[in-house]
Amino acid sequence: MTLNDVLTKQNLITKILLAGNGKELPKELKVKIMRIRMSYNKIKKQFDEDTQEFSKQIVSDELRDLANKTERTPEEETKFNELNNKANSEYQEYLVQKGNEDIKDAPEDTLTEDEYGDILDVNSDGEYEINGQKVKAADLMEAFYELFVK
Repeated sequence: MTLNDVLTKQNLITKILLAGNGKELPKELKVKIMRIRMSYNKIKKQFDEDTQEFSKQIVSDELRDLANKTERTPEEETKFNELNNKANSEYQEYLVQKGNEDIKDAPEDTLTEDEYGDILDVNSDGEYEINGQKVKAADLMEAFYELFVK
């Protein structure tokens, strides 16, 4: 499983309700989902920290100084754009490479059809927001099935 896979699954499983609409998941399933969430959140937190550290390292003092200037000369503007584009390119390449890394300690996250049925029972109504987009519960649950049910 790659880091991209983990981040996708992490983003999705955090939207799953453990209780709602007067219904509640069985205790064992709640615990299982929370263990998966915590494992994924730990991986995501490490990714966020690594990404911040990488960002700090690729932003040169010159770029930082130019970015903090309220007014730049045309030459400074050109230099700023050049340095900024270089840093952005390196950052994007880092994200691509990091996202394709294999995660060795990925959690066991397979759910059964019965567990999915319980989750569906609690999460089948309404809309969810994922990455700023409204998603119907049915679409979310379809994606969840594809990623977690074996």
